[in-house]
Amino acid sequence: MKNVLIFIVATAVAGTSGYALQRYLASDRDTHSVPVTEIASPIIGKTRPEFAMMDIEGNIRNIKDWDGQIVLLNFWATWCPPCLEEIPGFIEIQQELGNRGFQIIGVAVDNEENVREFANEMAMNYPILAGEMEAIELSQKYGNTIGGLPFSAIIDKNGKVTHTIMGELSKDRLISILEQLGLAV
Repeated sequence: MKNVLIFIVATAVAGTSGYALQRYLASDRDTHSVPVTEIASPIIGKTRPEFAMMDIEGNIRNIKDWDGQIVLLNFWATWCPPCLEEIPGFIEIQQELGNRGFQIIGVAVDNEENVREFANEMAMNYPILAGEMEAIELSQKYGNTIGGLPFSAIIDKNGKVTHTIMGELSKDRLISILEQLGLAV
């Protein structure tokens, strides 16, 4: 009898927890969003760290490939809800501004196969680099000392890091930063 009572209580707790989680996830996302924080990182104002990584097409890409452009280096993962929220806006901005000296580079802290599948489903129109520990270590070099996602670093046309941002980066905020950097939006 005691085991039956424990089972009933455990089932009730699990059911209530599942229902509460479902309601939380289905509720208005803005009431639960992670705040965006510009990090006063020691890398700001310094030349961007050099790196080369494999993209999801199997090509080695070097950060130097985008010299002379304003670059948004965005660290993300397929399992990160705020990361997935910002991607549609990034796709739009890349489409609108890609021919004006702006380039988004996605660096996925994730399994390459998962990233490739997701990028194809979303029709991501900017280079996607994938690495697990390598991507984490790279994000740290760019100022992500706590290892949170999403994390973005913005690099000006001269190769200097101008902003580091922890949390979901909205399209409007990104456009504001790009205007500050002199990009005609």
